[in-house]
Amino acid sequence: MVEYERDLKKILIWLLGGSRGGLMRLKILLLLKKRPMNPNQLARVLNVNYRTVIYHLELLERYGLVNKLDIGYGAPYFISDKLEKRWDLIRDVMRILGINEREEMEEGGEP
Repeated sequence: MVEYERDLKKILIWLLGGSRGGLMRLKILLLLKKRPMNPNQLARVLNVNYRTVIYHLELLERYGLVNKLDIGYGAPYFISDKLEKRWDLIRDVMRILGINEREEMEEGGEP
């Protein structure tokens, strides 16, 4: 279990802080933590292009951080059980990166 958590933390640090688009991925995760949303809803709340949201969702899904409820257009995404159980790692990574969760939610626009 310790090894898994260390790997998950490394993945989160890279996806959220060590790569381009990390802040957008963090905002998506924070929104999905509140409630499942489809790509159109996320794009509207974040005021970004739909394709941008799709790109980040696909990346987050590839690493097992989000899941799609169904296949097809308009299907909602939600935080994976794996990430939900270890949400404290998101907070740790945000602390490492110097990001305040409350401020990010206010800037990202809450639904």
